[in-house]
Amino acid sequence: MPYLQADHPLRYELLGRLRVTRAGADQTPDQPKLAKLLALLLIRAGETIPGEKLVAELWEQGPPRCAFASLRVYVSQLRKILNGSRGTSPIATTSPGYILDVSGATTDFHDFEEFYTRGRERYGAGDFQRASELLRRALSLWRGPVLEGIQGSLDIESFVAVQEEKRLNCTELSIDATLALGRHHEVIEDLKGLLVRHPLREPFYRQLMVALYRAGRQGDALGTYRNARRVIREELGVEPGPTLRVAHEAILRADPARLEAAGVVPAIR
Repeated sequence: MPYLQADHPLRYELLGRLRVTRAGADQTPDQPKLAKLLALLLIRAGETIPGEKLVAELWEQGPPRCAFASLRVYVSQLRKILNGSRGTSPIATTSPGYILDVSGATTDFHDFEEFYTRGRERYGAGDFQRASELLRRALSLWRGPVLEGIQGSLDIESFVAVQEEKRLNCTELSIDATLALGRHHEVIEDLKGLLVRHPLREPFYRQLMVALYRAGRQGDALGTYRNARRVIREELGVEPGPTLRVAHEAILRADPARLEAAGVVPAIR
């Protein structure tokens, strides 16, 4: 039988520190093992996770003899935190382990996925204004690093890596939408900050070069390419990719039409 939510559904948030709320009230587990257990159940919500798997993830340095008994205690404590007013629990015991039902709840990472997907669709359709709105809304759901403060395990680290890559892809597309709208001045400082944190991310160099060029700063745009080439050669021992090289050639020749060959959408005028 599916879990019956209380009058107010649970809200799970993983895009930052783990947070659980109901009707605005914080119900986040404060014990590290409980928080990690909930995170493990959340990132594989709707799937049965074997007890052996949960034990291995919770005690990475080697489980104690009482690990399975402790796991049952943790599950019981977590149920008390999440139980609805009807006395039902979203955590079910199913052989050979446990399953978390989030069908009646909301989660920030599912919301992010929805806004990101819709933003990609609108961008592909050439509706850059709506794409920008949706992608910005997706990014606004992030409060910090995924599951910040929870000690990593194999499943958690994999989930974090996937979500962080999606965040970067969404950020790139959001900036492309802003550039397509002709708002290049708005993204220059943001891109400089992004490149400090992600110095090998070539799309950010391309976007900064385009933004500077459109702002009448051709020399700075070319300087950005020189810096990109230096960093990439020093770190990876290779030349920048073809897209970045094409963008550099277009800016060097002051030929904005050639930027389209680098995947740059002409700005709406």
